[in-house]
Amino acid sequence: MSVEALYEAVFAHPGPWTQDEYLALPETPARIELVDGVLVVSPLSTVPHHRLVRELTVLFCDTCPDGCWEGLPGVNVRLWRDHFRIPDVVVARAGLDVLFVSAADVLLLAEVTSPGNFRQDRIVKHGDYAAAGIPFYLRVDLDRGIDELTAAAYELVDGAYREYAQAVDGVVRLDRPWPLEADLRALARGATD
Repeated sequence: MSVEALYEAVFAHPGPWTQDEYLALPETPARIELVDGVLVVSPLSTVPHHRLVRELTVLFCDTCPDGCWEGLPGVNVRLWRDHFRIPDVVVARAGLDVLFVSAADVLLLAEVTSPGNFRQDRIVKHGDYAAAGIPFYLRVDLDRGIDELTAAAYELVDGAYREYAQAVDGVVRLDRPWPLEADLRALARGATD
């Protein structure tokens, strides 16, 4: 589908989008989410953001002790009907061969905030992920730059997220869903051990 045809299909669309219409959209480099019948397009992120997403994906794959789970960057996650998000990193059941991952198949989601999306990740997506029953959520706040990067880890308790770890110095130390430690500022800079 050409850019012109995609533009026409999106802007000439009558009424709310359905799950089936959303899933029929052609592949595109843009991050397009379906939020209660509305298409939400996110701006492109910075190179440190993309680097950190890549490194978090590798970190999750390398440290997860259970082969039933795998880290994936930027996949469609169906939270409920007509509501899809594309988290930066998803830890989902290993070996899925699907167009989208159901919330029930997700153990952990990670979002890396940017200046253009930090409100969505801190408030809206935080609530969406809890409402969908995602057990763990890691939010890495990169929106103020690498030197100010912090992170917070949350676990679902009685239908709401409770913070259980902070990385005020940029070093994340988690004991669940499995133990891991990583210097997120170094990962965002591309400095690996």
